[in-house]
Amino acid sequence: MFKKITRLVLLSLVCVFLFGNLAEAATYTVQPGDTLWKIASKYGTTVEKLVNLNKLTYTAIKPGEKLEVPASSTYKVISGDTFYKISVKLGVSMSELKLANPQIKDPARIFPGQVVNIPDKTQTRMIYMGNSSKKRIALTFDDGPEDIYTPQILEILRQKGVKATFFVVGQQAKAFPELLKQIYKEGHVIGNHSWDHGKLGNFTESQLINDVESTSVEIEKITGYKPNLFRPPYGFLKDEQAEKLYNLGYRTIMWTIDTIDWSGASSEEILSRVHRNVVPGGIVLQHNFRVPGKLDGTVEALPQMIDELRAQGYEFVTVNELIGK
Repeated sequence: MFKKITRLVLLSLVCVFLFGNLAEAATYTVQPGDTLWKIASKYGTTVEKLVNLNKLTYTAIKPGEKLEVPASSTYKVISGDTFYKISVKLGVSMSELKLANPQIKDPARIFPGQVVNIPDKTQTRMIYMGNSSKKRIALTFDDGPEDIYTPQILEILRQKGVKATFFVVGQQAKAFPELLKQIYKEGHVIGNHSWDHGKLGNFTESQLINDVESTSVEIEKITGYKPNLFRPPYGFLKDEQAEKLYNLGYRTIMWTIDTIDWSGASSEEILSRVHRNVVPGGIVLQHNFRVPGKLDGTVEALPQMIDELRAQGYEFVTVNELIGK
């Protein structure tokens, strides 16, 4: 027993020596009166980091809800550390570590006690919300293009002077190339939404890559533009799949404000959901699929949504602008 305890103590000391003062992410239980803004302030983080880390498709939190709070954003150099050793400890690449520490001119010359910034990964793999420091918001439309709702949505956006982000399905792009060209020519951002809206969580790695890349090839063939944004059908994607797509150059974009317009919701219901959940940095989920009558509420709500949010001081931007990519 004594030998076992001795080994555990030694192992603990070795871990402290090797990993220094790395902080683990904490779990916080939401208290009555809490808001994401209060929690973010308490832990010295931002609302968008909390939302993205916890994969929240909403910002109205409830008492008793458990949230993961980001770990310390800095690391203190200990004796024997090198930039390479620190990158291994943090699980990041050397290039990511260097980009996060522009104040360190010579990575070969670091010293004990020096503070190193830990690269933030919560903003790059699966993004539910953009920068919350400015009153900006992004409108997104999934599943098109098609010839019922897409032309109506484009006309409203043109009249209102708003640029949106369209997450395009590959087979729809192939079926309606002129509408896709119109979306692009009118200054909207095009994102990838898979080839045929399949359940990608069940795909192998090679199936996932083929599905996403074939969609991007089709989009590029029609518009000359290769998308760098991706939204998974049904909002479902495994973490390792998002990581793989990130390594291929895609940012996986989710949402903060779900209009649930796909259900045939009325314009009143859609507007109510938007106003109840609107936040700076929010991403609004809407649709433009080809089912007659199903998205009438979307078209009816859109002009009023734009006018009312502008009256509240919101600026409409594309997802790329919102996340700074």
